[in-house]
Amino acid sequence: MMQSYQLNITFCTLLITPVFIILGPAFMGIAQGQTVDMDVLFVQAQINAKLRTDFVRSYVQQEDLPEHVLQVLYSEEVKMLAVSNPLVRTRNGNYRPTSHALAIGRGYPSRMTFGPKIFHPAYNYADFRSVVQHEAAHAKFWATGALNYLDDVDTSENSKVRLRGWFPILFELDAIKTQTEHSSWQQTSEPFRRGQMVYRQKWLDKLERLGQQPFMYDMKPLLKRIRRTYD
Repeated sequence: MMQSYQLNITFCTLLITPVFIILGPAFMGIAQGQTVDMDVLFVQAQINAKLRTDFVRSYVQQEDLPEHVLQVLYSEEVKMLAVSNPLVRTRNGNYRPTSHALAIGRGYPSRMTFGPKIFHPAYNYADFRSVVQHEAAHAKFWATGALNYLDDVDTSENSKVRLRGWFPILFELDAIKTQTEHSSWQQTSEPFRRGQMVYRQKWLDKLERLGQQPFMYDMKPLLKRIRRTYD
């Protein structure tokens, strides 16, 4: 879900079509301060791709932005369920994506962007909410340098983790645990849960292979803590 850290954002243009005329009031109600049924809006957005930008906008208006997230968008260009990019303010006051490696711990906000895959016909609104939790964990890490479930990595270990390529693994495992511990996980669809567990196992396998390298001998204590936390 988080295998690409650079993104060219394109916006889905909303066209006034007969379908939108029929479904439009449900999206318009939230702008008038009304509570709307996000499950219904999600189904509508699954059926009609032209409504997906408005669905994401409605979600933000009803649920607010996650911590450390400046924007939540939709783009047809995103190939995964969603991606997050740390943003840095330019001299003219706008924001642009920056290198995730340089952004860690500097307080930069993130831009969360969903792609068409999140609107797969087998998925539901709880799946969308679960992905929000995953991406919000990434945004927290970029802004603060802190993981949600592994907070006792000392300075020397931290340096070794950075140098030896462990951060992408911890980055993903922490985000997956964040979403599986959230209440929305219990309402997610079976295909979505199965896919996320396959994704989780991919990173656990990477961790296992990395831990078997002879030059990782001095990382064994940390490896045991990571396994206890995420396995």
